Amino acid sequence: MDLPPPEAGDDFTPMRLVLQPTGAVIEIQRPDVVVGRHSTADVRLALPDVSRRHCRLFHAEGQWEVVDLDSLNGVWVNQEAVDHAVLQQGDLLRLGSFTFMVDLSQPIPATDAGVLRSIFSALPADEEQPRRQAS
Repeated sequence: MDLPPPEAGDDFTPMRLVLQPTGAVIEIQRPDVVVGRHSTADVRLALPDVSRRHCRLFHAEGQWEVVDLDSLNGVWVNQEAVDHAVLQQGDLLRLGSFTFMVDLSQPIPATDAGVLRSIFSALPADEEQPRRQAS
């Protein structure tokens, strides 16, 4: 599903993705980002079960949404496979072996030493869901 890129409006609210269980944080401060394994992805998740262009996160009409970009292992929100979903505070977003808690609760400070811009370390895969290596 190709949607036009949103523009940051007055209603734009940054989002944090909190990696589970470590608590590492990725801050999303633009209204439209691509998440994937490829080096050109806005948010890079460097594991083989994440597709090169796995999903798109965008802010439109006052809310954050996720769209699966035909990823091999899919996008999961609260343990349900989705092609497109509106994200809510506390939702669990799974992309490959990465599970994030969606945090929309507070503004993101300009500097935060605990914030990661991208994740390069591998985490153990969730044994409950079989994983395929994305192309």
